[in-house]
Amino acid sequence: MVTGDFMGGMMARNRWAVGAASLYVVWGLLHAGLGISMVVGDLADGAPSGEVAAESLMFFICAAVFGAQAIFVALVLNRVNSRVGVWLNGAVLGVVDVAFLVVLAIPGHVDPIGGASGPVVWLLATACAVIGLRREPVTG
Repeated sequence: MVTGDFMGGMMARNRWAVGAASLYVVWGLLHAGLGISMVVGDLADGAPSGEVAAESLMFFICAAVFGAQAIFVALVLNRVNSRVGVWLNGAVLGVVDVAFLVVLAIPGHVDPIGGASGPVVWLLATACAVIGLRREPVTG
């Protein structure tokens, strides 16, 4: 049974960390879901035959892996306001999103609204995580 002290104390103390973790899970679900669905679709006709198809498949495998990483780090580290978690999801996913924006979104290879959703979620999650580091008890 959860007591009022736990809910009032623990959740109030960690609200920014929990918010960041929740947003990183959303980021992870978006990327893992897209990656897995595209990998399954790409492999439905067998192994890719050309270099561009193989590179596309590799991109979506990476998206799925980064999505899984985001979820794992969010649930294990970001949720408890860990500096390591903030750096892992903040820096690693930030590099992924900046590269995505520069290589695919800005040149117009993807829909601008759909392309902006991941970076916007990452930005909100990272902002919550940084605020959590400044305002709440921090773990290693």
